[in-house]
Amino acid sequence: MAIRRKDEFGEVAKRFNEMGERIETLLAAERRLLEDVSHELWSPLARLQFALEMVRTAPERDVAVQKMRREIDRLGTLVGHLVEVTRAEGDPEARERRDVDLAGLVEEIVSDCRIEAEAKGCVIQWQCPAPIALRADTELLRRAMENVLRNGIRYAPEGSNVEVTLGARGGMVEFEVRDFGPGVPEEMITKIFQPFFRMDSSRTAATGGVGLGLLIVKRAVTLHRGEVKAENAAPGLRVKITLPLS
Repeated sequence: MAIRRKDEFGEVAKRFNEMGERIETLLAAERRLLEDVSHELWSPLARLQFALEMVRTAPERDVAVQKMRREIDRLGTLVGHLVEVTRAEGDPEARERRDVDLAGLVEEIVSDCRIEAEAKGCVIQWQCPAPIALRADTELLRRAMENVLRNGIRYAPEGSNVEVTLGARGGMVEFEVRDFGPGVPEEMITKIFQPFFRMDSSRTAATGGVGLGLLIVKRAVTLHRGEVKAENAAPGLRVKITLPLS
C-alpha cells in the first residue's frame, strides 16, 4: 500500500511496510530452502532404499554395500553443509571474534588444498603478503575462503593454475581466487550463491557437490559486513571476497 503522508506517522508506516516486505522475503526464501532440502534428501534416501533391497536379494552384496556407503557419505556431507549454513546465519553478537592474521590463515588453507590440486596436476599460485590483521570469527572465515578455493580447484582444468591473492587497500581486505576453467554463463553468474544451484541440471551431488559451498561463503562474508562477487575472467572464474579492516 502506498504511503502518501509526509509526517512522522507516514515515516513510521513506511518503515513498517519495509519491515513487512523483508519478513515476507525471508519467509519465502526459507520455504524455498526447505523445499530444496527435501528434494536433495529424497534422492539419496531413495537410492539407499534401492541399495538395501539389493543387499537382501542380489548375489553381489558387496557392490550394494558400497553404494549404500556412498549415499550415507553424501547424506553426511549434506547435513554438515546445512549445519554450516545455519551457523553462518546465527546471532552475530554470539560470535567469538579475535584478531586473525589473514596471510597466515590463507597460507594454511592453501597448504591444506594442495593435495586436491596436485591430484589434478594443478598448481596453486600463491605468494604470502605482509601480515594483515582482521578481527573475525576465525573458523567461519576459514570455511568461506576454503570453499572458494576448493570450488576453484574443482573446476580448474587438469594441469592448469589456480591463482590466489590477498591484499589490503582503502581500508578493505581483498581475497581473490581465479581458476582457468569454463567460467559461468553471464545470465547465471548471480545465481551461483543461491542454495543448491548447479549450472548443469544433469549434475548430481556426486559430480558437482551439494550446492551449498558458495551459499556458506556468501552468508559468512555478509556476517563480517563484507561482500563476495564472481565474474568471468576469460578464461575461468574470479571470485573476490572483500572485507572491511575496521
